[in-house]
Amino acid sequence: MKTQVFIVGGGVAGLTVALKLVKRGIDVIMVEKSPHLGHAYKGELIQPKTIQLFERAGIYESFSTAWTTFSTIETSELNAHLQPMLRSSMDYKQLPAPFQYAAMLPHSDIKRLLLKEVKQYDTFTLLQPATFEKMEENRAFIKQGKQKRTVAFEFIIGAEGVNSRVREQARIERKRHVYEHDFLTVSFPAPDVVKHGHLIATKDRFLGLFPLPNGYVRTVYLIRKGEYKAWREEPLQLFYDHYVSLFPALDGHVQTVKEWRAIQLMVPIRQHANHYVKDNIALIGDAAHSVHPMAGEGMNLAIQGADCLGELLIDLYEKRKGNEFLTHYESVHRKRVKAIMNLSHLGGLAYGKEGKAWQRSRTFALKQLLNNETLLAKYLFNISGLGFWPFSVKDSVTLVKRSKTTRVENQMEQYQYGLDDDYPWRQQMR
Repeated sequence: MKTQVFIVGGGVAGLTVALKLVKRGIDVIMVEKSPHLGHAYKGELIQPKTIQLFERAGIYESFSTAWTTFSTIETSELNAHLQPMLRSSMDYKQLPAPFQYAAMLPHSDIKRLLLKEVKQYDTFTLLQPATFEKMEENRAFIKQGKQKRTVAFEFIIGAEGVNSRVREQARIERKRHVYEHDFLTVSFPAPDVVKHGHLIATKDRFLGLFPLPNGYVRTVYLIRKGEYKAWREEPLQLFYDHYVSLFPALDGHVQTVKEWRAIQLMVPIRQHANHYVKDNIALIGDAAHSVHPMAGEGMNLAIQGADCLGELLIDLYEKRKGNEFLTHYESVHRKRVKAIMNLSHLGGLAYGKEGKAWQRSRTFALKQLLNNETLLAKYLFNISGLGFWPFSVKDSVTLVKRSKTTRVENQMEQYQYGLDDDYPWRQQMR
């Protein structure tokens, strides 16, 4: 077998780049080791930049009829008596129009919709289940059932997750950090009051709630390292009590979770490859970068990186450019990953530490953020992916009044990524 682009991994990153390529007539073979779409929890929060890219790709309509949207995230800090110390909100409506909202969609549905789109094209071949074993020069060796195959390729993309075999075969190093906490995550029928995002924290706990389609809620609950095993030995009432104590409206809803095995353990990892590109090899998604999941940035970065790489490969083929231009993908995407990775890491540290003193510090920092128009606008704008507005020392000491909102919006627009920012190599290829 032979192909122009060989993709290892059929997750959202691999499917996104495959869709872009096959729509322009580029031949793609993809291998995916899992026989199904997968049931494990992965990113479901779709940030504004990703929504913008779906619109560019012509797939916005199919997604918008499936997801549920929201614009507000309410933040609460509770004291030892579970009474509010702080209650405020962040609103995506501060962002530049028209992408002033986020969306939620089960991860398996995101993959299903992408796969449905890409399967429409004759230049796409999916080998599933199949396992990538190794590569030599421009050949990939795979195993499908009892059959072994060799695929000749021009480019190979590693999109198979944190334990990427393509990355290992390319001998690209990575830096890895494991946090001192884990998460439990499960979805179930939502109470009527869950119409937007909620972040609820105490001195040692954290609960995130986000509305899913069809009246469900995705929940993410922070636990300490080592707690999961002990919790599994207890009746589910322990789990119910923790949820209801932080968000009483969940009573009668969280109890629809009947088995511990319905609740997934999620281990947050911060991992970053030293390089995304080597010769005709490229890494996308978790194979290149994995971030703390405080705002669904991992999946969004995966899709955004796949969009960048896909557009670059299209231009390389159409303008007959060599492998050396592949480095443009890393130069564009890496700096965006670093910015989001740092924000996610700070969020993980802020909610991952425990104790009254730490909660007081976190509450003070949240008040500074939520009461400062510029600082809050920068934070929301940066996690949205629409651009990057640098933080400065003056942000923490200068309070901007609400009457100056128009000035903040104008400043935000000057930092927004345009087409020349997303695909800057095109200026050199003209």
